[in-house]
Amino acid sequence: MKKKRINNFKYFSLFFVIAVLVFITGCTGTPPAVPIINSFSASPTTITVGESSTLSWSVTDAASVTIDHGVGTLALSGTTAVNPTTTTTYILTATNATGSVTATTTVIVNPPAATYGSININSSPAGAKVYLDGVYTDHITPIVLTNIAAGIHAIKLELYHYKTKEEADVSVTASATTYLNWSLTYAPIETYTLQPGSEGKDACVEIVISGYFNNSSLVVGYLFGVKFRTYLEFDLSPNPLPAGAVVTNAYLRLYQQNSSPPSGPISIGVYQVLNSWGENSITWNTQPTSSSEAEDIRTISGSTATWRTYYVHDLVKGWLDGSISNYGLLLKPISESSNDGYAHFTSSDYTSDTSIHPKLEINYFVP
Repeated sequence: MKKKRINNFKYFSLFFVIAVLVFITGCTGTPPAVPIINSFSASPTTITVGESSTLSWSVTDAASVTIDHGVGTLALSGTTAVNPTTTTTYILTATNATGSVTATTTVIVNPPAATYGSININSSPAGAKVYLDGVYTDHITPIVLTNIAAGIHAIKLELYHYKTKEEADVSVTASATTYLNWSLTYAPIETYTLQPGSEGKDACVEIVISGYFNNSSLVVGYLFGVKFRTYLEFDLSPNPLPAGAVVTNAYLRLYQQNSSPPSGPISIGVYQVLNSWGENSITWNTQPTSSSEAEDIRTISGSTATWRTYYVHDLVKGWLDGSISNYGLLLKPISESSNDGYAHFTSSDYTSDTSIHPKLEINYFVP
């Protein structure tokens, strides 16, 4: 019995010693370590706005890893792309039960490289419309066009009565100014005259009989108490002017013959005809309609043979560009309520002198 008690005592003593050792170790041993940040870096460290950089890290003994600026919670090691718009310092925080440690890395963000330049444009004379790449800029010379993308551009200048100046390979360098100093060339006036012979289309109608078509004379007004009107049409199809021509003036010229008996003063207007008509079929009763307002008016007196001129620029311009249908012109007195005289003109069928046939003169320039 005594021997057994001794053995129990030995076991108890051994347990006590072990317990004391464990207690002592727990009170005086090294506490658990804080996390270790092995590495934290950015590559590249310098970027331009719009580019990205890659953050890389490696951490041990951490319960959590976070990076600020919205990057968030991450694994103990890895990579992630960031796109800062300004220079940014990123902070990595590693945490465990013992505490937290941090590390930083900075990404430098440069502004975008300059991609725009300017064009300084002068012309002699000034006041030319400026076109950039085919589009009117709403500017005239002199002007400095800014915020022009670097590269090759087309510049065109237009000035009334001058030749158009254009270059398709104007080079613009970023952050630099390209200078253009252009002398414009005057575009002289040229004249196109249409004066047909017997193939011309003109006719005189009067209120009593069917008409005076294919006659050598064109009468307007009252002759022996009879009312007369005259129709003319000039064929402008296809457009006889050079491509791009700008019409400056247009005139209807009629040669007034000697009249017998002499006519009194009479105001004759020229009107736009609004419907088609035939030279050999038109009569007073089949006349086409015409505009209510005269394009131009001339007051004629005396019987001296001379040229009479009517200004018809707007009509002719419209005929040539297609905005107005060309049915010709009507000549009639401004007032047809009384017998106030007449005018007597040669027609395109007049054979004695073809130089005094009706004619249409068009003044223009080619820019």
